[in-house]
Amino acid sequence: MAIFFSDLYVDTLSKALLAPGERLVARASGLDVPWWSMGIPMLASHYLVLVTNQRAVLVRHKRGWVTGDRMEEVKSVAWSQVQQLKVSGLFAKKKLTLEAGEVRLSLAVRGGFLEIPGNLDAAKQAVDTWQQSKALPASTASYARAS
Repeated sequence: MAIFFSDLYVDTLSKALLAPGERLVARASGLDVPWWSMGIPMLASHYLVLVTNQRAVLVRHKRGWVTGDRMEEVKSVAWSQVQQLKVSGLFAKKKLTLEAGEVRLSLAVRGGFLEIPGNLDAAKQAVDTWQQSKALPASTASYARAS
């Protein structure tokens, strides 16, 4: 069973993690289950993917044996570092694949009752945002004018 990410939790977390001027475009949740976990829920990692106009923020959550659900790690990947981002799969069982430098994730993204509303659409929107950022020219923000 997946961890449920409420709207209040996602909004609070995004306010804390996003930089000034950064805009939240989409949010999706996914499950990373290693092959050796044999279906034991405590060994799977639940990811909350926050997609902004500048980067993707990957927030990893774990289920504890005694301690309950907890946030384990936060990784941020700029769109310029992403080599591959795609959604594949049939019907309601989709897989979000992200490759960026050291980060290699393959998340099972599902729609349904206990998921973020529009979870599958948000994963597709993440891919669209990445493709749009690839099409844009390099930023000239570092340009400084001498007076």
